[in-house]
Amino acid sequence: MAEQNRRTAEQRRAREVAQREVDRFIAYLQGLDTIDQIAHQGRSIMGMWAEFEGKPPSGSGFSGFCVLADKLEKIRMRNMPAEFARAYERLRTMASKSPKRVDALVVDRFYRGRTKVAIDPFTEKRLEIHWNDEACGQLLDCTAKVFQRRVTEGYKQLESLLEGSKRKTLTSVA
Repeated sequence: MAEQNRRTAEQRRAREVAQREVDRFIAYLQGLDTIDQIAHQGRSIMGMWAEFEGKPPSGSGFSGFCVLADKLEKIRMRNMPAEFARAYERLRTMASKSPKRVDALVVDRFYRGRTKVAIDPFTEKRLEIHWNDEACGQLLDCTAKVFQRRVTEGYKQLESLLEGSKRKTLTSVA
């Protein structure tokens, strides 16, 4: 029984490739978040209105707070490598068919096995939250068993998707 559950070296490599793909997907999403933050930083009209208590200051001719060109340059320099964009597209396509599996894969790679330290605001005691299967399942509103099944099925689906794209690449080259 244990023999049939043991993974071959090829299966382990396929899982590692799938895990790297999920890591790239997460990095891509974090990069998009950073671009959004860059686009929204700076002064706004409402912020200046509040800052100057409803009385706009007289202009000096200098517009030092307008950093649009700098923001655009930061966004332009923030280009992601092509494999990150491909990972994003693959997992986004997969999410359109089975979003719960993709959520489970992301939670698995981003949280599982880590420890979060927090301070309880009421008692001021230090709390440690270990992200095990139960905590990850709770985050996704499911049981630990369901979370494990989603992760397993998600990796199988992603591995077959990657294998299919690998075959397409090989046949187009040949």
